[in-house]
Amino acid sequence: MKIENITDEKLDYVSALCLDPGVSQRRREAMRDAMADRIRWIGKMMRNGLEISVAFEKPRREKLDSLLAVHGRVPKGLLESVPIEFAPEPVKGESQLFIDCIWVLPPFWHKGVAKCLMKSFIERARPFGGASVLAYDGDRWFDYSLKYMPVSFFNKFGFEEVARDGSRILLFLDLGAGKPPKFIYPRTEPLRKEEKIFLDVLYNSQCPWYKWMVDDILRNTRKYPQIALNTVSTDDRKIIEEFGMSRGVRINGNPVICRMASWKQVKTEVERILKELH
Repeated sequence: MKIENITDEKLDYVSALCLDPGVSQRRREAMRDAMADRIRWIGKMMRNGLEISVAFEKPRREKLDSLLAVHGRVPKGLLESVPIEFAPEPVKGESQLFIDCIWVLPPFWHKGVAKCLMKSFIERARPFGGASVLAYDGDRWFDYSLKYMPVSFFNKFGFEEVARDGSRILLFLDLGAGKPPKFIYPRTEPLRKEEKIFLDVLYNSQCPWYKWMVDDILRNTRKYPQIALNTVSTDDRKIIEEFGMSRGVRINGNPVICRMASWKQVKTEVERILKELH
């Protein structure tokens, strides 16, 4: 297995990993435009120090490898990091790299791919003095069995908890700088006294799955004339700092879910509020 930092001329490897061939064709089609947004976002963020490491192997004769191969190589997983000052998450700090994503294609889970990516990343982070990541404790995104960015994985590499906000855990690995990061906590605005539900959906182009989240919520809220829906791009770091969120859902100014969310996860709160209104 080889770990390689990807340049902006080789982002088709990133697309191959983010548009997981294991998901349905409908979802892949829905995310293609979002992947184009992600590619533009990567190009901009590379000027701020964003780096993407990809784990490669030469394709074997198995049918699976031939289907996943890009330019004669099989990208198995990636790790994306950026100086924390430019993190696409509600965190702040200095003298450290921030991991904004680590992802391995499901056929290669439990085969040491993520471990290799992490070891390579930690060596790159040493000159910065530290590393941090926003991980999750027992959280399952989109109601699936997937434990995305679990705390237990990063603990194996020496990352320790420095702050907590519900299931979101901010972890830090001190590599000499000794300056733990901090959360920017979600902001709550006063409730609006109106006969409507104001629903804000926050998304960031860092991950193309935002398109699935926005479309899912948009499609279902059309059934509710009482809902006023507002979508908010947090690609500008100032917006993240303003809301204390980079993705998720607010209802009537209150943060409800501070990560990717499905309509099913939002519906219960919406219907509770509707009952109070009537």
